[in-house]
Amino acid sequence: MKKRPIYVIDTNILLDYGEIIPPPDKSNVEIREPTIDLKGAHLVIPSAVVRELSSFKKEKSDRGRSAREALRRLRALVEEQQTNMAWSYGLENAIWIPETGQKISILPINCNFKKSLPFAPSESDMDGQIILTTLSAIFKELEIPTDGSAKKERVLVAECDNVTLLTNDNGLAIRARQRGIKTSRYGYKYPEPYTGRRDIAVPRELLAEFFAAKRVSRMYFEEMMPDQPRLVANEFIVMRVEGDEYPGLYVPEFDPYFAYIGRYDAEEDAIVTLKYASSFPVQPRNPGQAIYAEALMNPDFSAIICTGPAGCGKTFMATVYGYNACKDGEFIGVTVIPCESQSKIGALPGDLGEKMDPEVQPLKNALRNYLLISDSKLKKELEALKKFGQEVKAAENKGASKKCSCENGQDEDVQNKRSIKSKLKDRVDLIWENWFSSIPIENARGRDFAYELAIYDEFQDQNVSQADTLIKRLGTDGKIILTGDIEQIHAPYLDRTNNGLVYASRLLYDNPMVAQVCFTEEEIIRHPLVKIVATRQKDAHAKKEP
Repeated sequence: MKKRPIYVIDTNILLDYGEIIPPPDKSNVEIREPTIDLKGAHLVIPSAVVRELSSFKKEKSDRGRSAREALRRLRALVEEQQTNMAWSYGLENAIWIPETGQKISILPINCNFKKSLPFAPSESDMDGQIILTTLSAIFKELEIPTDGSAKKERVLVAECDNVTLLTNDNGLAIRARQRGIKTSRYGYKYPEPYTGRRDIAVPRELLAEFFAAKRVSRMYFEEMMPDQPRLVANEFIVMRVEGDEYPGLYVPEFDPYFAYIGRYDAEEDAIVTLKYASSFPVQPRNPGQAIYAEALMNPDFSAIICTGPAGCGKTFMATVYGYNACKDGEFIGVTVIPCESQSKIGALPGDLGEKMDPEVQPLKNALRNYLLISDSKLKKELEALKKFGQEVKAAENKGASKKCSCENGQDEDVQNKRSIKSKLKDRVDLIWENWFSSIPIENARGRDFAYELAIYDEFQDQNVSQADTLIKRLGTDGKIILTGDIEQIHAPYLDRTNNGLVYASRLLYDNPMVAQVCFTEEEIIRHPLVKIVATRQKDAHAKKEP
């Protein structure tokens, strides 16, 4: 008969994956694709882990919240157990969980156990105490005494493949392996985050029908593409033809309105063409920007989630949209909430606007860049300045006599630069004063953004509870935009699977009032180097174990 596997659980496993301990109501919560299936296993919780959780429980952080939840679940289990002190030092009197077929033991260490070991960690050495507990479980499984009476010859060769220490702590794993303990990581095999877009090759006939009718029904799409997953509300379909044999003389590279991109309209039950992207104040430069422009300009969308690497235009396009929407009377203003800020702004000098100014520079920079391409007068001044600079350099290269005739040109060049920069700053400050405001994230949690556009920037740095609260700030005739990059997370205890941006994406999935946009590395427009860095980061994350 095959023995039940025994897994000793480290503190970090309970903090990050507390679902492995069933809740007090014993409901069988399905864990998404665990790297190790713990159903039917015997889980051993060291007493040292319980002590460590107790030391974390008062923290006002994600770790404190996770510690409190783990202790609550463990207490509900042990209070139903009939035990005494003699039984508690063994594995025989485990708590039985019929819903999962598991056994759970809270295992203390016999005070004499270390006498038979060449290893004697102190009480304050938590990793050492967890190793002792694992060795104790191995001894119990091999029927070796744990009261200090075991012969050292037998202790040193004790091996048990049935007992595994589950830990994601590399230091603890190294120390445990040195003492002959089998170790393993634990985690979830999370699916890739929902992107809101589907880049696929389609039959030529399907794309020709889409071009001709400006729509294709869901039934026709499923008939032509039987292996594709079901369509999701407001999912964008970027269609291409195998071999790039597009119907007629159509050339997608020269299509400013991206006719080969459709959006699944759940109400019409059809993939329809982009209707609003062409009215965006700035011409989209790639499919991702066309999708984002369509989502921003569509009046039926109350929330937009935009993810992707730096340099794609997430913040720029949201800022430009907010500015023009306010001018057109759609909103009374734009409120910017920088979610990345961890600074204590109360200690900074000035009023609230002055304190928040460093946090909103990316949006002011977006307004500056927009003015440089949309204001014809400023645009001409900048072009003239560039031309003048080129003439000065050309004159300098021709010799001293020509250089002398332009000796005052450099001063004029500097004056022109200052003039344009000064004009831009004045214009940006005026726009910001009229239409924009920014508040700390703590102040946003009690607000109602009615008739306003709210931009939550760097939303990946929020945890689940914070994100849930912020999403609910949407008010009457308002709109919220959540932007961020799940590959660039700065908050502790968050990663690309449990951050606020991914949570919002799952929460608002398949909702007719929500559009989700995801840029790819190929759609970075800031600088070629930024594109290379983003691609390498993605490749590095893809190689990491779950």
